[in-house]
Amino acid sequence: MLKTAKQLSLRAKTIISLACFAVVFAALAVVATFYDLQISQILTKNSLNPGDYISHNGFALFFEALGSCPIYLVASIVGAIVFWFFARKQGKLRILSIIGVALAVAGFALTVKDLFGYAGEYIGAQLAADSSLVLAAHEAGGAGYLVGVSVVVGAMPAVGLLLAWQRIPKETNDKMIWWAFAILGAMLFYFVPHFVKGPVGRARFRTMNYLGDFEYYTRWYVLNGKRVMTADGLVASTAETKAAIIVAGDTCKSFPSGHTFSAGMVYTLLALPYLSEKCNKTGVKIGLWCGTVAFTGLVAVSRIVAGAHYMSDVLFGGTIAFAGAIIMREIFVCKGCHVKALFGKATPQAAVAAPAVEEAPAEDAPAPDETPAE
Repeated sequence: MLKTAKQLSLRAKTIISLACFAVVFAALAVVATFYDLQISQILTKNSLNPGDYISHNGFALFFEALGSCPIYLVASIVGAIVFWFFARKQGKLRILSIIGVALAVAGFALTVKDLFGYAGEYIGAQLAADSSLVLAAHEAGGAGYLVGVSVVVGAMPAVGLLLAWQRIPKETNDKMIWWAFAILGAMLFYFVPHFVKGPVGRARFRTMNYLGDFEYYTRWYVLNGKRVMTADGLVASTAETKAAIIVAGDTCKSFPSGHTFSAGMVYTLLALPYLSEKCNKTGVKIGLWCGTVAFTGLVAVSRIVAGAHYMSDVLFGGTIAFAGAIIMREIFVCKGCHVKALFGKATPQAAVAAPAVEEAPAEDAPAPDETPAE
């Protein structure tokens, strides 16, 4: 009887969670669909002057740099997990620990490279006598020598992380390998915004602000095709027009927000209560939910303030990240326990996969060596 009650409780929680998510998302999507432009006009009022492409707002600039970091930093965490998972193995499997080193270094190196890029973009905007310097300064962040510098600088915190992760007990790290798979799976969802941006071809608010022409505005569901900004305005992307790009190459890649997706990778932390009893406490779980939602929300708002995205862009970007994190958590960490409970097929084995839904044995159950009373 106790087992049934707990399964029903998990099923009820799952249904309520799905319903709340659907209602909140639908409400925000409706608001964004009809008021995208107006919201951006309000939030960019003190951030973009007429003709500006790069914001001068400190809040927007800070979270522009910080917002892209989580997707790289969780890759470094995956690297630490993988490194110690294989480093503690016997035989030839230990060589696979090099994969962990590569991931840890790559994550920090990409973080440093991004910071160089955004710093260059800002400096270029401040010094530019014409728009070409903005594009040149931003692209300098991807220059070969800076990539090398990023790898060298990124290697230092990567080594520190690997050494610190040694303190994680082997048993705990072995369980976390499933979290590593969940993180990698969630990161693959980045290809959704990446490949959608081009066909949608939505002009950023700051693109129109630079041109001084808001007739280019379209709603998020309109397919404009690949477009670029030239001295003649927004035109279809071709080999010829690409050579004439001004300011930046992503002026018409507003929907959905890749930045907000990257920030939303913090949602992968929501798997921790299912991996550690220390995290499986009400206060910790509330803190994780509030912290991840607040951080992603701040990055989302900052992207609107910067004029880089509209409300619908950040809503869909963040939601794709959230969906990816939750789906991968369900597959690799929870072993489908919520799905099984939802459809009435939960088993004791499924429940044990997640500490949060572990079931206590019934008090009146007979011990294995006892004979039930007749």
